[in-house]
Order: sequence, then C-alpha cells, then structure tokens
Amino acid sequence: MSRRTPGPSGIWGTGVRPALAVLILVLLVGVPAAGPASANPTAAGPAAGEPGAGAPYRGDPDAGRIAEATAYLRRHMADTRTPGLAYAIVHRDRVVAQGAWGVDGAGHPVTVDTPFLLGSLSKSFTALAVMQLVEAGRVDLDSPARRYVPWLRLADEGVAARITVRQLLTHTTGLPQIMGGGLADRYDNAPGGLTRLVRDLASLRSTMPPGGRYQYSNANYAIAGVLVEEVTGQPYGSYLRQHVLDPLGMTRSAATAAEARAVDLPAGHRYHFGHPRRVGSPYDTSGVPYGYLAVSLTDVTHYAIAQLNDGRYGEHRVLSAQGVAQLHTGRVGTGGDGKYGLGWREHTFDDAGGRIVWHAGATPEFFSHLVLVPGSELAVMVLSNAYSLGMDGPLASAAFNVARILHGNAPVTTPADPLLGGTLVGLLVVVGLLLGLLVWSMVRLVRRRGGTWSTRRVVVVTTGWVVGCVALGVGALWGLPAAFDGATLAVALRYTMDIGHLVIAVAVLAGLLALARIGLGLRMRG
Repeated sequence: MSRRTPGPSGIWGTGVRPALAVLILVLLVGVPAAGPASANPTAAGPAAGEPGAGAPYRGDPDAGRIAEATAYLRRHMADTRTPGLAYAIVHRDRVVAQGAWGVDGAGHPVTVDTPFLLGSLSKSFTALAVMQLVEAGRVDLDSPARRYVPWLRLADEGVAARITVRQLLTHTTGLPQIMGGGLADRYDNAPGGLTRLVRDLASLRSTMPPGGRYQYSNANYAIAGVLVEEVTGQPYGSYLRQHVLDPLGMTRSAATAAEARAVDLPAGHRYHFGHPRRVGSPYDTSGVPYGYLAVSLTDVTHYAIAQLNDGRYGEHRVLSAQGVAQLHTGRVGTGGDGKYGLGWREHTFDDAGGRIVWHAGATPEFFSHLVLVPGSELAVMVLSNAYSLGMDGPLASAAFNVARILHGNAPVTTPADPLLGGTLVGLLVVVGLLLGLLVWSMVRLVRRRGGTWSTRRVVVVTTGWVVGCVALGVGALWGLPAAFDGATLAVALRYTMDIGHLVIAVAVLAGLLALARIGLGLRMRG
C-alpha cells in the first residue's frame, strides 16, 4: 500500500474547496515505485553487511557460535512477536543444531515435526521435479512449454507459443505477478484445481517479451507444475510425494489437502497492528507448485542435506550432482549482485560465508527461509508461523543473520517496511480526519446553524463533498491495493490485514460522510 498523508482542511464554503480537501487525502497518498512479489515478497537480496572473515569450515561449526546464533533467534522471536518458530543448522550430511519454540495456531507447543507452509520455497521443489524429468529425457529445458502443455493459452498467443521451460523456472517469461483476479491463493482442493488455475491464465497479458528481464510471477511455477502433471500423467502432489518427498524421508509434509489433514497442519497467524492474530486459511492444493507445500523442520533438514550433498539423502538420490548444480546456478540478474537460477537465488555475501544459494517464501500466515552456504557446507533454515508483508524484512533477516554469526560476524538489523508502516500510520490519520469531519457534519445537521443556503450553493457544495468522498472511497478500495502488482482488497486483507481493515474503514467513513453532507445540504436549503 502507498503512503498516505492528510491534506489541509481548507475553507469549506464552496463546492470546489470541500471536493479538493477530500481529494487531497487521496492525491497526497503517493504511489509506490514497486509492489511485492506475492507468495514470495522477499524478492530482494540479503541486507548488506560489512565484509567479515567468512571462511569455509574444516569441521563442524564452533559450539560457541551455535550458542550465539540460538540466543539471537530467541531475541528475534521476541522482537517479531512470532508465536511459533523452528530452526535448524545442517553441516554436510547431519543436523548440528535445531530447536522449536512457542505455540502453533491451535495453542499446541511447536516441535520439530510441526508442519509449516513454505510459501515460495515450494518453487525449489517444483524446479527439482522438472529437472528430474529433464534428466529422465522427458523434458527439454529449452523447448517451448506448449510442447508439454499443448492447451496452454495466454492473452498473447505469440507469447504462449514461445515461452520455454527454462524461462518458466527463471521467471523470464515476461508474465506479471498474479496478485489479483482470483488467480493465486484460490484454495482450490478439488481434483484438477491446478489445471483450472492455468487455464484461467488465458486472460493474462505479458508485460515484456519472453527471454528478457527477470520478472517474478507465481504464474510461471503454476505452469511448471501443470507441465509435470501433463508429462507424467500424475497429479502434481502425487508425483512430488513419490519422487521427492518419500525418497527424502519427508513424512511430515503435505502436497495435497488430504495430506495436510493427515499431518494436522495447524493454523498460522497474520500480523495485525504489530501483533499476531490466529487465522486458519484453507489449504490450497492448486497452489502447491508455487507456494503451498507444507513441511516440518525435520523434513526440511532432509531436503537441505540433499541440496548440500549433490542430490543425495542417505541411500536415496533425487537428482544428479550436475542437476543440483544447474538448479543452484544463478542465470538472470535480480538486482545488485543477485541472480535467479532454477527455483533458487544466488548471491555473494561475504559476511555470511561468500556465495550463498537461498530461497524464502510466505503465505498469508507463514514464513520460511532456507539458506545454503556451499563453501562452508552449511545450511540454515528458519520457519515462522506468522506473516505480514510489512514484516517481510525482519523475518527474512533471521536465517541470513544466523549464517553471519556462524561465520564470526555480527547480525544486521533489518527494520519493518517503512513504506507499509507509513501507509498504516497515514491511513490511521485519514480515519481520524474522516471521523472528525463526520462528527462535525452530524453536529451541524442536528443543530442547523448558519441560516439557509440558496439552491445553487446547496448543489455545488453537496456535489463537491459527495464527489470527493466517492473518490476517496474508490481510491482506498481499489486504487491503493492495485498499486501493488494489481492486487485487490482481498489480497490486502490476506497479506496486510491491518491495512486492509483500515482501507475498509476509510471507504465506510467516506460513504457515511457523503450521506451526512447530503442530509446537511437538504436541511440548509432555503
């Protein structure tokens, strides 16, 4: 949401001035330069820190540094008011530290076996599934996606025919994010839900030619997921269970609604004015390829071990060493020194061990982050059961900071999003101003002070108020959310619940103020 600051009250003696005064509340809002990245709002690179002595490990991480990292995570959990958190540190092929604190959405203690939704970290699993098919000779990364999904349609037929499998995985198709229009977070658990989602992309229009710049979109991984279904003849969740989750011993994970019930996936939390509030959203089988895979901390450690050990966990191999290297290698710039590979991000981050490979993810009530440090053969994972778009930076900082600490460096403080924080404050001010104007208008309506007005003055003044109030209400309900990747009010309520509620309050108060001004105009008529 964009920043709002109230305009001057002005003199309310003519129709133009009241209209301008209310409209200024909208026009001084400001529009953000860029929006979030939906189920993966952490699209930017790690917060910059001073280069340190990050050197590859020869043995296990120092016990003192692990204790320091654990103490840091305790502080992080308290600072962010996270109800439940689970973390693990993996070195080579074993877990050297892990913990689970707090409670889940049902009030039960969080354990290492408590499932969390992964958000966009799920994309790395989808890329792994596609790469398995590549290594089996069933998919070619540089062939058009239409070769495997012949019924794929987009608003631009030329784009639909040209986008390749590799472009899907690297977010270079030119397709925009699908925040609005009911295309993401559909909670469709009926058979064929993923196919329905991709068929509904027929109205989606690209914003740049395929093969060009990086542009993050959940649409890409929804198509990649349905590609797995078309090539294998299996529902995506069934394929993932058989070829990824079971071989890695991920028994407390869920890739379907039935599995989510079986592992008793708990509710998560949404931040509401800085405090987490329990919200139990439905599971979304249609969204698993891009964001709705559920995994416990224990299961994530198995996955991390496979990533660090060339695709092998125990006696099972899910991908070749060459395939894992392809997944981890950044191919397209995302800003700064960051690059996006095939379902993974790559950065050089000196104070956290040099080259890191990572992905974070969020659903409306959960946040996850997995950081691989190949040079030190380390992996850090942090799972949280609360989320808000405004808290994205502080939540994402935890895993990066643990990597910093393990390499002998100090953690870096990442504040909450100032734009969204300013928007929240601005909306509170607007709500206060509207309440004041509404009370003032109601008092004038009841007391009828100031004599009578001519019909012309009544029409001009009342019209000005009504137009201004309607503009404010429309701007709040549609314009403000749309400034973020075409989002809707429903999306705002999911990812920034407090801002969504204030937007509704602004619209309702603007409507009531318009009615009060109409009543006052009728009463003041001579």
